[in-house]
Amino acid sequence: MPNEITVSQCIIQFLEFKGIQSIAGVPGGTILPLYECLAASNIKHVLARHEQGAGFIAQGMARSSGNVGVVFVSSGPGVANLITAIADADRDSIPLLIFSGQVPLSLKGTDAFQELDTESIVKTLVKKVYFIEDPNRIPMVLNEAYDLALEGKKGPVWIDLPKDIQTKLISVPDLSCAHQESIGSINPIIQWYPDGDHNQTQTLENFCFEFTHLVKNSKFPLLYVGGGARKQCKQLREFVKRTQIPAVTTLMGLGIFEKDDPMNLGMMGMHGTIAANEALGLCDLLIAMGVRFDDRAIGNKDTFCPNANIIHIDITANEIGKIKQPDLSLQIDISVLLPYLLEDKLIDEITKAGCKNEESFSQIEKWKQIPEIHPAKDLILSLATTIENHDHFILTDVGQHQMWVAQYYPFSKPSQWITSGGQGTMGFGLPASIGVSLANPNAPVYCFTGDGSIMMNLQELATLREQNLNVKIILLNNRHLGLVKQQQDLFYGNVYSGSEFHFHPNFSMLSESFGISYLLWEKDQNNEMLESLFNSEGPAIVEINIPSDWGVYPFVPGGKSNQEYILDLVNT
Repeated sequence: MPNEITVSQCIIQFLEFKGIQSIAGVPGGTILPLYECLAASNIKHVLARHEQGAGFIAQGMARSSGNVGVVFVSSGPGVANLITAIADADRDSIPLLIFSGQVPLSLKGTDAFQELDTESIVKTLVKKVYFIEDPNRIPMVLNEAYDLALEGKKGPVWIDLPKDIQTKLISVPDLSCAHQESIGSINPIIQWYPDGDHNQTQTLENFCFEFTHLVKNSKFPLLYVGGGARKQCKQLREFVKRTQIPAVTTLMGLGIFEKDDPMNLGMMGMHGTIAANEALGLCDLLIAMGVRFDDRAIGNKDTFCPNANIIHIDITANEIGKIKQPDLSLQIDISVLLPYLLEDKLIDEITKAGCKNEESFSQIEKWKQIPEIHPAKDLILSLATTIENHDHFILTDVGQHQMWVAQYYPFSKPSQWITSGGQGTMGFGLPASIGVSLANPNAPVYCFTGDGSIMMNLQELATLREQNLNVKIILLNNRHLGLVKQQQDLFYGNVYSGSEFHFHPNFSMLSESFGISYLLWEKDQNNEMLESLFNSEGPAIVEINIPSDWGVYPFVPGGKSNQEYILDLVNT
């Protein structure tokens, strides 16, 4: 057995050791040594048609599995093309490990062919970027980078590899002695602001005492949960059931509570439910878990929850107090905290206090009775009844279709729902669906998209067909950039500058050119054909033509409070 291996061999052996089964990428000259070693591996390479597509494919694998997604790209334009997908992963806390080729060390800084200063460009978009000059550092870097991607608030980590470094020989590392030391083990940091102008560090037990005190003295507490709480959905459902504290969720928190749970007031924010947004204005205690008080969720920060004390629990200290100053806070993984909050003694104290405000709940029921009359609701629910398999995944691109799915689809669990949240990246859906299907080959994958979004990464239809994955694309075609047009309807005097497509592709012929099954479907028509297509193996596209004047409502205009929503449809 050799005593030395190349850096490229070391990387591939490390990824094999970590159980990586698929890597998305696009090769180029500066990363070919790594690709040469990949060819001898059992790891599957998925050749994307664009580096942004590769990044979203890796995201799909990571988002649906919880494991690290891996991307290989070359230098220069390969790096530049990947940036959008990495920015998206960073904002939504998706663990990725990116390996980029770089010009040889001797050419670094000479403006060589396809050279970019990758480290300077990407450092604000990742948890850490490593530029490898000493080949002997690579075993340590691999272990540290992999752990860092998964540690605390997850995210992407980037390793930039000069071409000559990839072929350097190093001693064979002992992979069984992988980096064990936790990079950022989170010790609970509890801050209490009883007078609003000072704080004191306390124990976890004291936090629970103060937590209970605030809840007991509240007439209308409200739970506000987001994407950071997705993995604890069972415990959160139990907490809400036992305490009878109602809950609102962000876009990324959909599915944490079952849609028909009476304590689930639905999605909050710009396109949130009336009950959720009105409850935020009514509550006197807001318990925020795994959220960052995003502007699309809270609206005007100065008028958000004007009557409420705030408890903020998050895994990242930087998020606490960044937007809204809490009265009580805790930096911790909520999986560590929830067992304390579910202890019988604490629950008994809360329930015996009778914090449930009958008047408030009566008002909530009235808000819930306001009818959601929208043709998109009937359309989404009709499609949902055709999707019978409960182990499926629902993805969206970004736009009106995304909000309609978020508002109306009956998600049964949070892992079922995958979308681009913080960056809101059009073109996300198709390549991310490929990644989800690769990581979950037995699960049907449904991707809702629009005629604007699908064109952003249309080239990945070739990757989808090449992999022959069970991905069904549901294309809602209104011949416009719908959300842009809607804002032009509402705020810009119906001046449709740049929002209408004057040329419309023939998606039937397009599907045929890629060898993908196609169906033009209308609600309540061809249901048998739709079911047959959904139940078939391999990729398919279902096109649904919809009017361009369908808006997304409720709509909270930017800068307004969540209670200043627009309900009426706009006639165009």
